[in-house]
Amino acid sequence: NFPQGKQNLYFNMLFNLIYDDSLDFRGKVIIFFTFLIALIIGMTLHEFAHSFVAVKCGDPTPKAQGRLTLNPMAHFDKGGFLSFVVFGFGWAKPVAINSFNFKKYKRDMFLVSIAGVLTNIVLAFLIMPLFMLLLKYGFNISSQVIWEILYYLLHYIIIINIVMFIFNLFPIYPLDGFNAISSYMRYENRFVVFMRKYGMLILLGLLLALDVIYAIWDIDILNYLCYYITWPMTQFWSWVFGYGNLYEVLGINYLGSMLFGVI
Repeated sequence: NFPQGKQNLYFNMLFNLIYDDSLDFRGKVIIFFTFLIALIIGMTLHEFAHSFVAVKCGDPTPKAQGRLTLNPMAHFDKGGFLSFVVFGFGWAKPVAINSFNFKKYKRDMFLVSIAGVLTNIVLAFLIMPLFMLLLKYGFNISSQVIWEILYYLLHYIIIINIVMFIFNLFPIYPLDGFNAISSYMRYENRFVVFMRKYGMLILLGLLLALDVIYAIWDIDILNYLCYYITWPMTQFWSWVFGYGNLYEVLGINYLGSMLFGVI
C-alpha cells in the first residue's frame, strides 16, 4: 500500500497521512517518520559528498566549517526547511568552498559539483536490492510493524534520491547541473552571468510551467527523463532477483510529476 499517483511526492505523503482511511494511526506515523528519515539521509549524504570531494581536491574550507560530517544538523538550513514545510520544496545548507585551493580548478569544480547527485543515484541503486529482498523474503519477518517501517523507509530512500539526482542536474543556477557546466565556462560568459542573475526566477517559473502543462494538457515532460534514467537500474535488479518489475513496484513512472527538489 505504498504511496503512488500523479501528485507531488511531498503532498502525496501528506495525502496519505490525512485522507487515506485505509491507513490507521500507526501507519500514518510510520509514513511520516520514514519519509523524514529518508529525506534527511538523502540531503546529508548529498552535502557530505560535496564537502568530501572538495577536501580531497585540496580545499579545507568545508572541514574547517564543520561540513565534513554525517551529522544532519551540520547541513540543516532553516529557510530551506521552512520552504519545504510550506511549499513542499526545500534545500539544505550550501557547502562553502574556496576554489583557489583546488589543484586543478575546472576539473575539481566539476567533480565537487557532481559529487552530490552521483551519491544520490548510487545510494538509490544500492538500496534497490535491499527493497527487492524485502519484497521477496519479507514474509519471514514476524513483526508487521518492522516490515512496514523497512518497506516505507527503503521505498522513500530510493524515490527521494532519484528525484534529487534528476532535479539537481537541471543546468539552472543554483543547481548542481549549472555548477558542473559553468566550471568549464568563463566567469563572464553570457549564459553564466544570465543564470546567476535570473536562475532562481527561471527555476521557479520552470517548475510552475511544468505543473501547469501537466494539469491542463496531461503532458508529463519530466516523466520521460525519469524513465530513461531509472529504467536500466530497475530492470537490472528485477532481472537479478527475477521478481516482477521494480520500476512499476516503486511507482517510478510517476516521478516526472513530483516537483520536489533538494538543492
